[in-house]
Amino acid sequence: MKETKNSFFSRLRAKLTADEMFHETEVQANRLGALILLVSGIILVIILILTALGVFILTLDTVFPPSIQAIAEIVILLAVCRAVKYDAWWLKPFLLLGLVLVYARLDSMLTHKAAILMVIPVVFSSRYFSRRLTVFTSVVTTVAFAFSAFWGSTHGLINLNIVTFPEGTVMTATGGFLGDAILNAGASDGMLQMNTMIFDFLPKWLMFSIISIISCNIARRGRKMVVSQHEKDLKSARIESELSLATRIQADMLPNTFPAFPGRPEFDVFASMNPAKEVGGDFYDFFLIDDDHLCMVMADVSGKGVPAALFMMASTIILANNALMGKSPSQILTETNAAICSNNREEMFVTVWLGILEISTGKLVASNAGHEYPAVRDPGGKFELVRGKHGFVLGGMDGVSYKEHEIFLRPGSKIFLYTDGVPEATDAAGNMFGTEKMIDALNADPDATPEEVLKNVKTSVDRFVNTSEQFDDLTMLCLDYKGVADDKNQNGE
Repeated sequence: MKETKNSFFSRLRAKLTADEMFHETEVQANRLGALILLVSGIILVIILILTALGVFILTLDTVFPPSIQAIAEIVILLAVCRAVKYDAWWLKPFLLLGLVLVYARLDSMLTHKAAILMVIPVVFSSRYFSRRLTVFTSVVTTVAFAFSAFWGSTHGLINLNIVTFPEGTVMTATGGFLGDAILNAGASDGMLQMNTMIFDFLPKWLMFSIISIISCNIARRGRKMVVSQHEKDLKSARIESELSLATRIQADMLPNTFPAFPGRPEFDVFASMNPAKEVGGDFYDFFLIDDDHLCMVMADVSGKGVPAALFMMASTIILANNALMGKSPSQILTETNAAICSNNREEMFVTVWLGILEISTGKLVASNAGHEYPAVRDPGGKFELVRGKHGFVLGGMDGVSYKEHEIFLRPGSKIFLYTDGVPEATDAAGNMFGTEKMIDALNADPDATPEEVLKNVKTSVDRFVNTSEQFDDLTMLCLDYKGVADDKNQNGE
């Protein structure tokens, strides 16, 4: 019993989901149906005018009553559509029945001249993407148009091709109308009705059956396409939601609270990352190893998107764990490389610049695994690239060892770290921003705070690329070394 209940509620939820899925589609179809009715009413008015002018060979007493009735039906249908704002579950059959009746009336007046009217309701019904509704419309249309053909055979236009007389029959026209001549020759209502149904309606209905089959197939396939698109939209929304969550998780993984060390007046640091996609492969990090040593990391993982972000998070953890064990920069990179290479089936790699600053002296020991050179500014001077020793990327090859170099910072010195997304930012013509423009942006206001330095570079890059799409992550870090409180620096001066 429990399984039956679960199955019932599952089907009920599925039906509700399907109704919600097609709700907007049905509202749009209702609007289209109302538009078709409006145009049909205009056509009926035109028919009345042309009949009054004698263009159509019909009498007003024959055309006027059904036309007025059809126009009245159209007005009522349009008023109902507006009243419910095209949104009611019963509006579909209501509109389709209205279309069938209106066109059946029009067909009864023009008979064989308006054969195309028969297919309009069934073709329109396929717009609701319901095969059952299309079959229903097809049956109702067949019945309604059969009656209209029967009635129109004696009240509408006469099809001369369905009238047969014995050889030698003489026809006399009164008033110049062939229809009068046919009636004068002895054509009975029974002859006209039978011949209309056999020679006019039956061929039309056979052609209509083909259109009905096609319309049913269109409705069925259209429903499958709508369901498929809905599933894709749900999947896309889920992926977008997950990527948004991944973006927040990645942002939380990186230091993002500034000022980062409000209780340490010896230095100020600021960093930012702007991923090219929802999540990126660049990362930065800075943390105190102990009271006198600050570790700074700037890295760039190969590739983009979620795979690069996952690789980035793993690399960040490995680097930080090794650094907190008190190892030197070269040892940190060497052992991180060994850890990555031990389980790297996707053959991804990461470029890393890692430096450990001795806060009391300003001595910065750095090691570089295939990353961009940092830019350093001496007190009162300008930013310049410091080309230290380059090593191989992490994860590229096992057994690689890395070397170190030293940079001495004096109070007032700044160091700027970045990924290749800065110099390789590209404009619409394919030109790269380059390191020269980056140095110019840094030196536009070398006395600026670390946060302002990064804003200046970002502004310069944005101005250069203009409207071109960002194709690489843009990650930067700037440290302003202010020295110890007593301004004593023991860096070898």
